[in-house]
Amino acid sequence: MKLENITNQLSETQVKADYELVIQIQIKLRGLGLYPGGKFIDGDFGPRSRRGVKDFCNAVGLPFPKYDQTFARKLLETRHLPSVLGMTNSNREQIFNNLLNIAQGTKLSSSEMAPFLHRGLKNSKYTMEIAQYPQRVAEKYDADSSPLLNYQPYPKRGIIPTIDSEGLNFLHADIKEACVCVGNFKNGEIQASWLGKNALANRQFWSATKIIPILNVVCDANTNFPNIDIANCYINQNIYQFTDVILDILTYQGRLVSSNSAAATLKLFRTPTSLENWVKNITGNQQLSFRSGYGEPPFMRQPQLIDRLSGQKVLNPPFTNLESDKNYPSAYDLTRIISMLAWHLHLPEDAQLPGANWQSLQSIITIMGHDRARYVEVAIETLGLENAIASPVIISKLGNGYSNTRGTNEITYVAFTQFLDERNIDNNNNGKFRALAMTLRASVQPSQNFVELDARIAAEVTEIIRRLIVGKLA
Repeated sequence: MKLENITNQLSETQVKADYELVIQIQIKLRGLGLYPGGKFIDGDFGPRSRRGVKDFCNAVGLPFPKYDQTFARKLLETRHLPSVLGMTNSNREQIFNNLLNIAQGTKLSSSEMAPFLHRGLKNSKYTMEIAQYPQRVAEKYDADSSPLLNYQPYPKRGIIPTIDSEGLNFLHADIKEACVCVGNFKNGEIQASWLGKNALANRQFWSATKIIPILNVVCDANTNFPNIDIANCYINQNIYQFTDVILDILTYQGRLVSSNSAAATLKLFRTPTSLENWVKNITGNQQLSFRSGYGEPPFMRQPQLIDRLSGQKVLNPPFTNLESDKNYPSAYDLTRIISMLAWHLHLPEDAQLPGANWQSLQSIITIMGHDRARYVEVAIETLGLENAIASPVIISKLGNGYSNTRGTNEITYVAFTQFLDERNIDNNNNGKFRALAMTLRASVQPSQNFVELDARIAAEVTEIIRRLIVGKLA
């Protein structure tokens, strides 16, 4: 049975016995911020589901427990509960505790160490929307009617923008470095506001930096052959399709190769120093280091990038070796690069990723929608905004590890998101455009495990998205 088909009152026993109905109730509660997503969308009407129903009934003034047509219609029609968003503002530590409770209640597989970091796309609302991400980021939206007081034109390549060094002081102490770039449109181009917490400190960002060699290969390939589509390219004849290798890097599925060995292979298309200088010339950060691999040898020592349609060799390797322990960019560098990817069509040519064509970048955007970390998605659920936003885009790259040199557990996260905020929409207006790119690195002593650290990142991303929504970030 579905909610739409309820005409008579059901007992709680009848509800519990109807798997399809329970799934629908859980999904509706998730969209209102009253029930977690991911593995909790399981059709099991347990205490957590019952509590979510009770909280919903209390919020909308319905008797509980009473599973009748009025309850069903109200659950179907309610798009947003302002009280949920208000609650996240009033008690941030409670949000962390709630997320930690969810994390600790999630069953992890042997390959997972943190439930939000490794959540994946199962039961995600956005799985079927990923293919639309390139079209959505290509659209131009009207700016908010309020003045863009703290915004500036997006900087040219090689220029570091003015970063508000106190703009992220609200972040928890476990977040050691962070950078957020909030964007909006003016005259068809992106204006940006940059906020940071130790944003220019060069640190190890683990696998989050793998977006750099991916985009470097795309830029170099299109510089040599402007009209090729990277989706038609293979690494060494027809064995490894480039986009399939990138998907393995992002998802860790290992269908062709491991994520680490794939990313190391892509680094071989330039010498370490040349790739490092490429990044410096884009972001302007002359202090960064980016010359090493990812803990595994490249799966191919002499890769060639070949266009399948023409048979043309697009890129050849310079026959070089990677260095060790030399990947130290900043939070700003990663935020800058992912924002350049998403906003490519809206930036002046001298601010774009050099040489890249949009056809190739669309494939990368789509693949980055499959990242296993779902922190932005968790934030949207926690804030009860799932049904109050339209045209969402969520692309990201996770990173995590234990640092022997620092003796700390660490999680890094680089992401871009945009959507239309339709909480207060009427028939004459579109939703308000909201967009940001962000990078965070969290670090704690081993006494705090990855599950706790994972919940902290989820809570801080939730607060960033909340401030974006209420206009208190830029």
